[in-house]
Amino acid sequence: MGKNGIMKNVILLSLFTSFIFSLNAKSRPNVIVVLVDDMGYSDLGSFGGEVRTPHLDRLAKKGLRFTQNYNSARCCPSRASLLTGLYSHQAGIANFTGRDSTDRLGPAYLGKLNKQCMTLAEVLKGVGYSTYGVGKWHVGHEEIPTDRGFDEYYGYIRGHSTSQWKAGNYQRLPEGRKEELKYENDEYYATDVFNDYAIEFLSQAQKKEEPFFLYLAHSSPHFPLEAPAETRDSYLKTYRKGWDKLRKERFEKQKRMGLVTDSWKFTELSDVPVDRDDIANQFAGKPNPNWKDVAQNRQEDLVYRMATFAAMIDHVDQGIGKILSLLEKGGDLENTLILFTSDNGACYEWGPFGFDQSSRKGFTKLHEGKELQNVGGPGTYHSVGSAWSCLSNTPLRMYKHFNHEGGNCSPLLVHWPKGIIDTDRWIRSPVHLIDFMPTILEVSEAHYPKKFKGEDLIPVEGKSLVPFFNGARDAGDRVLCFDHFESSAIRKGDWKLVRGNNRYKNRTWELYNLAEDRCETNNLIDSHAAKAEELEAEWLQWAKRVKVSPYYSHVVENPAKVRKKLKKDAQGFYILKHGDQVAREYAPKFAQKSIEIKLSITRGKEKSGVLISHGGNRSGYSLYLVDGRPVFSCRLEGALHTIRATKILPKERASLSAELLHDGRVFLKIDGKVEGRGKLSGLFNSHPQDPLEIGNDSQSTVVAYDSNAYFKGKINQAKLKLE
Repeated sequence: MGKNGIMKNVILLSLFTSFIFSLNAKSRPNVIVVLVDDMGYSDLGSFGGEVRTPHLDRLAKKGLRFTQNYNSARCCPSRASLLTGLYSHQAGIANFTGRDSTDRLGPAYLGKLNKQCMTLAEVLKGVGYSTYGVGKWHVGHEEIPTDRGFDEYYGYIRGHSTSQWKAGNYQRLPEGRKEELKYENDEYYATDVFNDYAIEFLSQAQKKEEPFFLYLAHSSPHFPLEAPAETRDSYLKTYRKGWDKLRKERFEKQKRMGLVTDSWKFTELSDVPVDRDDIANQFAGKPNPNWKDVAQNRQEDLVYRMATFAAMIDHVDQGIGKILSLLEKGGDLENTLILFTSDNGACYEWGPFGFDQSSRKGFTKLHEGKELQNVGGPGTYHSVGSAWSCLSNTPLRMYKHFNHEGGNCSPLLVHWPKGIIDTDRWIRSPVHLIDFMPTILEVSEAHYPKKFKGEDLIPVEGKSLVPFFNGARDAGDRVLCFDHFESSAIRKGDWKLVRGNNRYKNRTWELYNLAEDRCETNNLIDSHAAKAEELEAEWLQWAKRVKVSPYYSHVVENPAKVRKKLKKDAQGFYILKHGDQVAREYAPKFAQKSIEIKLSITRGKEKSGVLISHGGNRSGYSLYLVDGRPVFSCRLEGALHTIRATKILPKERASLSAELLHDGRVFLKIDGKVEGRGKLSGLFNSHPQDPLEIGNDSQSTVVAYDSNAYFKGKINQAKLKLE
C-alpha cells in the first residue's frame, strides 16, 4: 500500500473513531445537579410544604423521592462531599472553609478542597462533557471553579452568602470572559440571575455535540433573606397561621402523600441551641415558643421573614420551570439526569426570632409598621430563626449544624425519563451526597483514576444510585458516618447513634431505631447499651480513618493522649505553647480560683486574634487583641465582663499578663506595667465544656469576635496559674 493509501486509511479511521465517539457522547445523559442552601426537609410541596413548587413537584411525580438522603450538616462540607464523592474530611473541609488548621488538627481541616480528590466537573470534562457552574462555590477561594474542571462559571467564590441585590458581588469566569447577560441596578436579583445563567449555559451547550454537566448551586433560601416584595407578600396570609398550625398541616399532608408512615411521630418544637445566648433572645437551651405565646407585633415581624424565605424557594422553582421548558424544546429532557437537594436542614441561627446583621449581639430587632415593607429588600439582612425552621424540618428534630435528622437529612429528587423505570416512588433506603459521584460516573461511563495531576487520589466512598433507577427499593444495609464540629453520628441499618456538640443540651450519645422511630423521639441508649457500644466503636474506626480530630493519632495536640498531664514549672505555672488545645476533661479547673496568665508575644502586623481562651458562651475567659489592644473578657453565668488595656501591644516581642484575683479585681499588664484594670462580681462558679486553647477560640466562643479568632502572630510562651 502506498503512502497515499495509508494516509487515506488513517483519515478514514479517524473519522470513524470521531463518529463512534459522537454516537457515544449523544447516548450518554446530560447531568444537572441543583443544590439549594438551608432549605428544610418539608419545604417542597412534594415533601409536605405549602411553598409553591409546581416544577420541582413535577420532577418528584415523574421521578424518585428519597426520604433518607443524608448530607454533611452544613453548607461547605456538604458541597465538598457532593462534588467529590468523599466524606468532607477526606476532601479537606471537615468543618468550614478558610484558615488552614492542618498543623493543629490534621489534613481533614485544610479549609479548602485538597489535591487528593477530583470534582464532578473534572471527571466529566475528562470524558467529553461541557461543564458549567452557577451560583455558590464555598469550597475554598484559593482555587476557583475554573481551576477545578468547570469550563464556564457565574456566581461568587468567597463566603457563605451575599446580598442578592448587588450585581457587583458576582462574577463571570474564566477571568476576562464577557458577561452575556446585563441587568439594570433595580432589575438584579441573584436567584433569578442564577436561573438565567443556567438557561444561558444550557443554550450554549445545546449548540454543541457533546453532553453537558450543569451544577446550579443556589444561595437561596440562606440568609440574608431577600426576595421581590410581590412574591413575599403573596405568602403573608399563609404564614399568619403560625408555625404550630402549619406544622400540623404539613404532617397531615405528609401522611396523605405516603411520606409519613406509622414509624414517624409528630414531634414537639425542638430546643433552641445553647450557643450565643445573647443572640437567642433568652431562649437558649429552652424549647422554641408556641405561636400563641409570641407578641402580636413580633408575630408580624416573623411572618414577613418566613414569607421572604418561602419567596426565595418560589423563585428557585420558577427557574426550574424555565430549565425544563428549554430542555423540552431542545429535545434534551428525556436524556437528562436531574438531581435536586439541599445542603443541610433548615437553619436555627440564632434563636426563635432570627437575627438582623445589626442586632446579632442583642435581642432581635423588631420591625413594625412601614419597616415591614423593607424586609427582604436591598440593604437588609434577616434570618428566619429557629422556630420557623422547626416548621421547615417537619417532623424531624434539630437543625443545620447538627447530625440529628433535622440537620443532616434533606429531600432528594431524581428525574431521568430515559433512565428511571417505575417512577413516582418513595425510596426509603439511606443514601448520601457522596453517592452523587459514583452515580454520575456510572451513567456517564466515566472512570475515576487512581492519580490526577500527579497526585494520588482517595477512592470514592459513595455508592451508585443506579439500582434504584432500575426498580430497586432497598439497597440493603450500609454504614454512614458523620462529624461536624464534634456533632457526631453513625447510621448502620435501622440504628443511629448521635450526639450534639457544645450547642446541644447535652453531649452524650443517643441511640435510636429509625425503623420504629424515624423522628428520634425515644432514646434507647440505656436499654440497648451493647448496641451503642458497638456503633461507637465502629464510628471511632471511621473517625480515625478519615482523620477526624482529635481521633487522628498523628495530630500532636491530641488532648486524649498528650494533654492528660500538663507540666508545671517551679512557680506552679502550667506551661503551654501556641496551637495547644486541651480538652475539658484534661484542662485545669478554674471554678472558684484566681487566674494568672503570662504570655510572651511577637505581634508583628497582626492586630487581632485570641491569645488564650478557656470556655464558651456560658462560662469562660478570653484574652485577645482588638486593633492591637489587649482585651480580657469573662463570661460569668452567661453575663459578659470586659476589661480593655489603654495601650497597644508593641509589634516587637513583648510580655502580656492578665490577673483575676480572689476579690474579683482584674489587672492587665504590658511589659510589667498595669495598662488596664476592672472588677468582676466574683469568680467563676463552673468549669466549662469548651477546651483551653492557645491562639484560638474555635468552639463556643466567649465573645462574638469582630474578626477571625485565630491569632496569626507568634505566641512564644504561654503560662497559666490557678490558685
